[in-house]
Amino acid sequence: MAYKRLTDFLDRLEAAGELVRISTPVSAELEITEITDRISKLPHDRNKALLFEQVEGSAFPLVINLFGNPRRAAWALGVDDLDELNTRLGKLIDPKLPRGMNAIIARAGEMLGALRSVGLGPSMTRKAPVQEVVITDNPDVSIMPILKCWPHDGGKYITLTSVITRDPATGIRNVGMYRVQVYDGQTLGLHWQRHKGGKEHQDAGRDQQQQKIPVAVVLGGDPAAIWSGSAPLPPNMDEYLLAGWLRGRPVEFVKCVTQDLEVPADAEFVIEGWFDPNEHRMEGPFGDHTGFYTPPDLFPVMHVTAITHRADAIYPTTIVGKPPMEDVWMGKATERLFLPLMKLFMGEIVDVNMPPEGVFHNLVIVSIKHKYPGHAQKVMYGLWGLGLMMLAKGIIVVDADVNVQNVAEVTARVLETVDWRRDITIVDGAVDQLDHSAIVDSYGGKIGVDATRKPARVTYPVNAPVNAEAVAAANIGSNWYVWNNAVLIAGVDKTKCSPQEAMKAVWKAAPGYNIIIVDGDVDVHNLSDVAWRALGNVDWRRDIVIPGGPIDPYDTSDRPRSPIGIAATSKGAADGHPRGWPEEIVMSPEIVERVNRRWGDYGFA
Repeated sequence: MAYKRLTDFLDRLEAAGELVRISTPVSAELEITEITDRISKLPHDRNKALLFEQVEGSAFPLVINLFGNPRRAAWALGVDDLDELNTRLGKLIDPKLPRGMNAIIARAGEMLGALRSVGLGPSMTRKAPVQEVVITDNPDVSIMPILKCWPHDGGKYITLTSVITRDPATGIRNVGMYRVQVYDGQTLGLHWQRHKGGKEHQDAGRDQQQQKIPVAVVLGGDPAAIWSGSAPLPPNMDEYLLAGWLRGRPVEFVKCVTQDLEVPADAEFVIEGWFDPNEHRMEGPFGDHTGFYTPPDLFPVMHVTAITHRADAIYPTTIVGKPPMEDVWMGKATERLFLPLMKLFMGEIVDVNMPPEGVFHNLVIVSIKHKYPGHAQKVMYGLWGLGLMMLAKGIIVVDADVNVQNVAEVTARVLETVDWRRDITIVDGAVDQLDHSAIVDSYGGKIGVDATRKPARVTYPVNAPVNAEAVAAANIGSNWYVWNNAVLIAGVDKTKCSPQEAMKAVWKAAPGYNIIIVDGDVDVHNLSDVAWRALGNVDWRRDIVIPGGPIDPYDTSDRPRSPIGIAATSKGAADGHPRGWPEEIVMSPEIVERVNRRWGDYGFA
């Protein structure tokens, strides 16, 4: 289903009870973030898109949390269930030849429909809704209700963007969902990481010695087009072709009024401008989807030359932070859509899950049709070599009979089958630029876990109950918890006891238990929070301890299974971490109190 404009999608959400209108005046500085953060963490039936009709200091309404549950994310991409994305693309790229005339006709119809949806060339118009209002004389982005998302952000940020650039050498378009910092009304910061297409165009512009590279920041339009900017497509593949296929018809474009670029004609806002590939300015900090503030760094500067928008424009935005939030479901759509491509290259793959606690790049769980020793490792290396899957910091491989969407089932299989001395693969490689655990920017230790069954190996007995008195005497304090008679989680004051010292002490009191050490103020009973910390705060080369000597994948002797100790605490120079440790995102108490006091005014019970 193609939505002509964003309000068509909002109408559908409102009719289905998936949109809440808030008429009470609210502030774009922190207040909207706190409201949305609370709503985004509610169960799916209470998690709504929010339309703020009166934002202080702006004449435009603001909509947020559009993709914030599986139902809305599916509708945004033209399906009723996200798994339909897997089915649709799987049928289209199925390498098996159809058998029988009916099957041949059906496949031909699917291919013809796909070709029609992406179009044979760009669909252009001279009269576009997004150019109903054109501002070229002193354009100022402050007309929009731009959020300051978190208390220690470096400023206001434009999010949920489609940032359009063209390769200065080839002219090929890239669309990326990059955050954009507002320095002033006509000067913006473009945050694209080193692994993204925008950075490649910046480097190409420098090589071509170009000083003014056109750029456009697009807001709104068909939600499929909005989402497509976040899709990790192969280099030089146009994201708007994917949007066309999802929506069933090509995206219509219009020429920018001041730059040599085309932008979606049905968008709400377009910010036009240029950047010099050699001009940089400090951008950040920014409360990011990792749950931490990304530290300030140098990024390109955009100079605004025009703003165009609909006369009745609605400003779309999003926030990120500690999971789960809206971006979880945008990522789940990516996972479902790209599963057939993974299967195309690795036919043994059954299913894939990137759980919220892994914030996309920290954990990938994959089930396979396991056939031979080393098969799990083959899949690990295959995924690490597949596009932006190279950034996956952790991969768990299980047998086909495990439902990877059920994390409890996966965890049970890991505890049942994995000998941590023998069944893990540690490698060094590219990690996400936002990964704060790596001591080298964008490069660190990664782990692959073979949790498939090993028929030749014995099943070891479960651990004996923990001796609570012995643990209490281990100098780790009282903040500890035993989960499933297999994992001991301890919050440790590092001024009194290092994580490694705590592990040794606990193993004396509870031999055989897997251990996760977190900071002393962490709620060790909150398993989702503990998992998020363990996946995000750990360099898998440096921050694990496996008793019993070095990892030996060839040891098949009958012996007690080796557990693992994970140091998931914050780290600094004393821990051998020279880059500094980012600040965890927390909303300011005065905003929390304000939202508590006004909750009923917003229309919530």
